[in-house]
Amino acid sequence: MKRFLQRLIISVLLALCIDPNANAQSVFPKNEGETAQYSAYIQMSKAYISGVCVLLKENDEIKGSIFNEFGFTAIDFTYNIKKNKVKLIYVFEMMNKWYIKKTLKKDLANLLTVLQKGETQYINSKRHITYTFKPMEE
Repeated sequence: MKRFLQRLIISVLLALCIDPNANAQSVFPKNEGETAQYSAYIQMSKAYISGVCVLLKENDEIKGSIFNEFGFTAIDFTYNIKKNKVKLIYVFEMMNKWYIKKTLKKDLANLLTVLQKGETQYINSKRHITYTFKPMEE
């Protein structure tokens, strides 16, 4: 229960970091302290995850959290921009398997690279997983 409350607090704090005056054209946080909010949809062959993704830029890292509309966290991660590597902080129980996390790390790194270019979708054709992250309107 304690870990659940910690994750919920982190999710809420990330959501509160969203700047209401942020430029709607900004798809990816470029400057220190900037945030970006996306409508997230991850579709696999037998299941899907939908919710909100919040990205926050700090130093040379992007801190991210994907949570559903009720505030339950699915994935917390950090992305090192220089190394193009993702470190998973938290993955919810159903996906907390080594082979899933290995794929998730690579896919999130590729997705964030795609988001930096202004695109909104990444497809892992080998695993048949589609990641669609659309910027949310204010």
